[in-house]
Amino acid sequence: RTRSGGSHRGASAMFEKTLSDLVKGLRSNKRRESEFVSKCIAEIKDELSGKDKSQQVKSNAVLKLTYLQMLGYDMSWASFYIVEVMSSPGFAQKRIGYLGASVSYNDDTEVVLLCTNMFKKDF
Repeated sequence: RTRSGGSHRGASAMFEKTLSDLVKGLRSNKRRESEFVSKCIAEIKDELSGKDKSQQVKSNAVLKLTYLQMLGYDMSWASFYIVEVMSSPGFAQKRIGYLGASVSYNDDTEVVLLCTNMFKKDF
């Protein structure tokens, strides 16, 4: 932690919000929740679509989307990004990907076959 109380992160992750930041923002924007969530989803899309983004940034974005899915917001558009995080070499990122899949996937999700292959490979 830095002296100001914020966490000290690398320059590439400096502007990405954590799940804690998202929860605090939702609590402080109760009257404008849909506007705040729309802005957060736009930021998350940017975090996911960047080719030079690290797996940590992408897994953090999937974690935030998973939380929003549990609140009732649709994240079906991110199904392939979830598979991408599931295929991460690190266990922590992989776990977040599997959590996102278990929360958001249903029978109609197009990438379920990819997930089945991931299960076979991982376990």
